[in-house]
Parts: sequence; structure tokens; C-alpha cells
Amino acid sequence: MYLFALFTMFCPLAAAIGSILLFKNSPWLYRFNVAAAVLSLSAVGWLWLQGPLPLSWDNWLYVDALSLIFSLLVASLGLSALAVSGPYLAAEIAGGHLQPRRLGQYYALLQLFIFTMQSALFLENLGFVWVAIEATTLASTLLVAFQSNRSSLEAAWKYVLLCTVGISLAMLGAILLYQAQATAGVALDQPLSLVALSQPGVLLDAPLSRLAFAFLLIGYATKAGLAPMHTWLPDAHSQAPAPVSGLLSGALLSCAFYVLLRHIAILRPSLPPELPETALLALGILSLAVAVPFLLLQHDLKRLLAYSSVEHMGILAIGAGVGTPAALFACLLHVLTHGFTKSALFYAAGFITQEYHSRQLSRIRGLLQTSPFLGWIFLAAMLSITGTPPFSVFLSKFLLLQALFAADRPWLAALLLLLLAGAFAGLMHYAGQLTGGTAPHSHHSVPLNHLTRFILVGSLLLVAIGGLFLPDMLVQLLNDATLIALGGAPYAKP
Repeated sequence: MYLFALFTMFCPLAAAIGSILLFKNSPWLYRFNVAAAVLSLSAVGWLWLQGPLPLSWDNWLYVDALSLIFSLLVASLGLSALAVSGPYLAAEIAGGHLQPRRLGQYYALLQLFIFTMQSALFLENLGFVWVAIEATTLASTLLVAFQSNRSSLEAAWKYVLLCTVGISLAMLGAILLYQAQATAGVALDQPLSLVALSQPGVLLDAPLSRLAFAFLLIGYATKAGLAPMHTWLPDAHSQAPAPVSGLLSGALLSCAFYVLLRHIAILRPSLPPELPETALLALGILSLAVAVPFLLLQHDLKRLLAYSSVEHMGILAIGAGVGTPAALFACLLHVLTHGFTKSALFYAAGFITQEYHSRQLSRIRGLLQTSPFLGWIFLAAMLSITGTPPFSVFLSKFLLLQALFAADRPWLAALLLLLLAGAFAGLMHYAGQLTGGTAPHSHHSVPLNHLTRFILVGSLLLVAIGGLFLPDMLVQLLNDATLIALGGAPYAKP
């Protein structure tokens, strides 16, 4: 079983090396990377189907239900991003925006990005997890700046500076966490061990735990795109190539949120009960409040989707802040539904901007008329991301609202409903504007291969079916992950 976990992690790294050394100028470059992504997804799927979990290996590797959910998401979106990259990059080359010789570099960086995210999910030592999260910044920065124009370079610099500051604060939090562990005399031979610190009854030094929580929260919330540390996100998401934007929004933000959940589960017994709750709820409400005005008044298609990501990260923070099993279940389900939907939206948006030679919302009209496939995909994905039935985004939002009422927080549920209504109004207004009306004469079609069409349709079918029926295996996985996020599930012995 350890081999499957290692394969999930290192298959993208091997593919990155192969893209540079073996297939750099080969016509098989695209097929090679898609095949590697299929193998990686198959390995993590085998871990899920075969179990048993948790899986721990020599204080290096750790896999449980919580990390498996996020790993499945990263592997799935990694495959979809690589699959849609073929026609997307072909259109960029045809338009004179990309040199064919850079294809190997692109695929290598994308696979390296996936490798760093999987490492953050599977590494057992929290210090190494921090290293992996920092590595995601380095790999994704080069992808944000890949088009090498002024706007993309500016976005990349803003991204790397802000996230590096945030991750530096997280490093200070990790140091304080280790000091809290040492002061309390907990597993001194296993510093920053996830398994050792997660054992039932472990209490860390309280004052140091509070300091560690503050720095870890600010640091990883910056990487997760939570307001007010979100300012890098709209620029990075809008300037990156569309497949990268889908991976940034659907996978990277979720990985940062995963790491935050891990640290909160460890620190919660040593903190005042109201501290993590209040902090997460405040960040969640603020993120929604900041995002909604930009969703109502927006000019750029990809920035519109980027601010939608800020909104949805706020929803996750609210679910984690409430901290009940029902709220955490809804939160983890939302991670999956948002990831698949938002990635499909960014992919579709990328092809739309290529067809219309613009990201300006005012210049995109008549999408259903000029490109019916992309038009219906985009409209369906917008209906999904706004929480329209029967898509599973509606289910996760409904379950979260239900959990808020069950936790005796009707005021928070009412505020959340109000903010969600504002987001719905903004997104559906622009969805109708883009898909309806008369198309401009400057439009031209971008050819999509069968795999890309399958990816776009399949992503939306998954979230549509999930809104009507959740398989028992998935429900069980989500329940197990919920217990782990609350610190109540058994862990492998250190």
C-alpha cells in the first residue's frame, strides 16, 4: 500500500523530468503527461478502494481519510488540467502567443506543481509539509508568469511576495508549535510529527499554542486566499494560463485549507474554545463580504471567477469555524464540488477568451449562438457554482445552512444567505450577458479535442449526479475525514 501512496506523489515528478529530458520536442509530450496523470489518479483511487486507512510509514508518509479526499481532488484536477492544456496551448501557438519549444517547460512545471501539492498532503512531518507548501508557491509562480508579458510578470511578483510573507509567518507558527510541543514534553523524539501530535489527550503549552495558532492561521489563510490576505489571488488567477488557473483555484487553495485544518485539529485542545471558532468565522464572513461587490461590478471574466474563489474559500472557513460534525461534513463536500466546478469554469473561460480575443466581459456576447458547446458548458457551470439545484454545490451549501441552524446560529445563516444571494445575482447576470445577445464579428472558433470535451462534460456530470446521489463510499470517506478534522478519529500509532 505504501507503494501506491509513493507512486501518487512521485509519478508527477517523474513526468516533469521526462517532459524535459525525454519528450521535450516530441509529438508524444501531451500523451505522455496525460498518461502519467491517469496513472497517478489510478494509484490514489486504489488507495481509497483497498484501504485500510490510516496508513503511516516510518514518520515520513501518512495517509488518512482527510488527506485522501484532497489527494483525490488534486489528482483529478491535475488530470483535467493536463488534458485541456493540449488544445489550449495549440490555440496559443496558432495565435502567436507561445513558442512551441516552451511546451516541455510548461508540462514540466505543471507536473512539478502537482507533485508539490501531493507532497503537502502525504508528508507526515508538519515541517516538511511547510516546505511542500512553499514549493507550491515556487512552482506555480513560474506558471503564473508563463506568458512572459508585463501583466503576468507583475501578477507573479505580487503572488510570490505576498505568499512568501504569509508562508514565512506560517514557518514562525511551526517553530512556535514545536516549542509548545517541547515545553509540554510531548513526543520529544518526534518533533512536529502529525501522528504524535494528533493522539487523543495530547495537550501543548497553552500560551505558545495561542501564538502558534495566530501565525499559522495568517500564514496558511494567505495561501488559501482568505480576505484580507487575498489580494494576490485575482491577479494570479487572471494572468495564469487557463488550465493553471483551474488548478490554482480548485486544488491549491484547497491544499492550503487542508494544512490549516490539520493544524487547527492539533491545536484545538490547547486553545480557548472560542478562539479558532471566532477567527475562522471572521475570516469567512470577511471573505464573502469582500468578494460580493467585485462579483456585482466586474469587467474581466477570469477576475470574476477569481473573486468567486475568494467567496467559496469564505464558505469553507465558515464551515470550519462552526466546527460541528455537520458543518465540517458540508465543508469537505464543498471542497470537492467547488474544485470540480470552478476548474471547469476556468477551462471554459480560457477557450472563450481565445475565441473572442478578450477577457473583457463587455466584448463577449452570444456564446450560445457562436459556440453552443462552450456556451452550454459555461452556463451549466455558472448555475452549479452559484448553488442552483440539482448540482452538488447546492447540496453542500444547503447542508452548511442546515448545520448553522442546528448550531443555533440563525443570524449567521441569514447573513450567509444574504451574501450568497449577492454572489448569485452578480454571477448569473454576467452568465446571461455572455451567453445571450448578438455575437461580435471578431469571433473565431477554437477546436477542442474529444478528451477536452469529455473532461468538461464529465466534471459537470459529476457535480450534477452528486447533487442527487452521494455514493455510500464517498459519504463514509467524508464522515471519517470529518472526525479527523475535529480531532476525534483514531490515528496510527507513532
